Amino acid sequence: MEQTCSRGIHTQSRCLIHLFATTCRRLLPGERAYRGSSDKCIPEGGRAMNNARASRIVEMFEQRGEDFHALVCRTPQNVVMLTGYQPILGNTFCIVTVNKAREVEVRLAVPEDEEDRVPRGAAVEVKTFAEETMDYIGNTIQAVREPLAELLRSAHVNENPVIGYEGIYSPIATAYTQVGAPGPATLDLLHKLFLGGYLVDATSMFDELAAVKTEEEIDFIRRCEEVGRQGFMAAREAVRVGATEADVAAATYASLLRAGYAAPGANHVLPHVHVMAGPRAAMAYKAFNLTSNRPIAHGDTVTVQMEIGINGHWAELTRTFFAGTISDEWRKAHEACVAAQDAALQVIRDGAAAREADGAARSIMAKAGFGPAFKHGLGHGFGFQAINHAAAPVLHPASDAVLRSGMVHNMEPAVYLEGKGGIRLNDNVAVRQDGNEVLSSQLPRDLDWLVVAG
Repeated sequence: MEQTCSRGIHTQSRCLIHLFATTCRRLLPGERAYRGSSDKCIPEGGRAMNNARASRIVEMFEQRGEDFHALVCRTPQNVVMLTGYQPILGNTFCIVTVNKAREVEVRLAVPEDEEDRVPRGAAVEVKTFAEETMDYIGNTIQAVREPLAELLRSAHVNENPVIGYEGIYSPIATAYTQVGAPGPATLDLLHKLFLGGYLVDATSMFDELAAVKTEEEIDFIRRCEEVGRQGFMAAREAVRVGATEADVAAATYASLLRAGYAAPGANHVLPHVHVMAGPRAAMAYKAFNLTSNRPIAHGDTVTVQMEIGINGHWAELTRTFFAGTISDEWRKAHEACVAAQDAALQVIRDGAAAREADGAARSIMAKAGFGPAFKHGLGHGFGFQAINHAAAPVLHPASDAVLRSGMVHNMEPAVYLEGKGGIRLNDNVAVRQDGNEVLSSQLPRDLDWLVVAG
């Protein structure tokens, strides 16, 4: 059997990320050890947990008392947030513990087909499982039980522990045609593995950890923004009178896919494109947008909404083009959206109330005569999911959120006029200590660029 000795990372902080095993030991069946000399020993496209997030995890555990022993998660967005590894099938289990030295330890049970996708340094221990072999056919819950039990023993989870799990399932970030999701069978498995323990809903912990992004994560989002910019260049060329919404979506999607895989470190790219033109664009305020085969007519507003995912990190952007010409009403509406964004940016900074940013934008829209036509909040958090309207921070009139440095959110003032059309201007913002950074600043928003030849 192979024997290995991995090296730990040494810093002056007591809240270390325990990326590698710190003593020599034998590998257990199915385990993969990572060897490296620094916290940068990660293949292209991967990343390890940030020290600030590790420190926050230590604080969270200590606030909940000595009986709180572990966090267990399965949803892809939480696994990405904690490890930098994007589960493709949604069947990975992640265990987070804090050892006696106040070091965060992450352990993973991973489908064997995904083993090579786990970045070095993502976990102190990785075990694999197979749902199907030539000898048997099983399912995720059956296959993962023993590897998960071994990881719990390795983590020294004591008797009668308190375990945090995903009790409320938010929208799940999908990386494939379909993904596994936690359900009653997952909960039943945890009850059996933690016999005598207590399972508590830790959704708020996961949400809090995900709300503040690291600089590495923000850099991934910047890559998504650049890919999105190239996608909008393709959309602009495709918007023509007589072309269909589907034509525009197809050209945009192809551009996003090509540009996405050309982005530094990209190993999994997943774009979404939705195009709504003319009167259909007036319905773009709904929770979802859908492309149709409707031809674009002269004077139509053509709203192009896109979400760009690279390695489990997302950006969400919208621009509205004008086919051939723009009416005075739509010109006024677009100018109001630009002014609303600018007003909100004067408010957005560390410590600001999210509702005040929404209010600043909403006031501009109302003064321009479009108050009732702005039918949703100014924005919401994103980064580990394509769209989750409840992700912190929520910029909305009823929000009690406080903006914190490192939070990332969209900013999407809009005008929806039934029977006529709609426009939305959606940009992405990172909250900073002394203000903000518009991550999508390279994407034009001026009418000279948005009004296209018929």
